[in-house]
Amino acid sequence: MKKMLITILNRLFGSEMSVQRAEENDLKKAGEVEVCVQKQPEKKLYDDPDLNILAERYGELKPGKEIMIELGAVANMLGRKRVRLDAFAALTKKLKKDYGVELKIYSRRTKVEKKGDDNVH
Repeated sequence: MKKMLITILNRLFGSEMSVQRAEENDLKKAGEVEVCVQKQPEKKLYDDPDLNILAERYGELKPGKEIMIELGAVANMLGRKRVRLDAFAALTKKLKKDYGVELKIYSRRTKVEKKGDDNVH
């Protein structure tokens, strides 16, 4: 079927190259394909899906790291329905105890303390 179609096209439009040469060129092109594989850096997986989400967003969870985020943003990111500061107490405690990471969550009701702020009581 393929050869018949090529023959008809050759008769209509003419051919500068024989069918055999065209097939040989196709085989050579297919053999010359290079595959480039790059190693992906290994991501550290944590035992808690919330930790994996935080690590993906803010980088590796290592001692001394401080993450400050708004309450609504962290609730949305972690898929929480209860948008209250106390809903994240266990996560904050786990990060501090196991990884040495300080998770600071603020809301409209809580003020963010700034260094050098004279109005802090």
